[in-house]
Amino acid sequence: MPRQTPHLPDDRIYRTILIVLVVSLLAGAVLALAGDLVWHSPGLSQAGTWLVVASGGAYVFFRVLGAREARKRSRAAEQTPESDDDSGNRGGKEP
Repeated sequence: MPRQTPHLPDDRIYRTILIVLVVSLLAGAVLALAGDLVWHSPGLSQAGTWLVVASGGAYVFFRVLGAREARKRSRAAEQTPESDDDSGNRGGKEP
């Protein structure tokens, strides 16, 4: 069974993951600030802070992972010669 290649940063699923991480990061920041300033709850503030830390770490991880995969694919594309002839016929004549 062939190995499936990882998603690139411009793939839809990859962008969706990054958007969800940014939204959870912002929700954690709002929760941390509101828990401290509005509700005076240290538990909510700490939960929001940890949500920001976890979401930020996952966001950085996925950005680095995507950049590495894009760089690897661009190097592979530069090393393989591209051919306009998909039939494998090098002579340019039709069989």
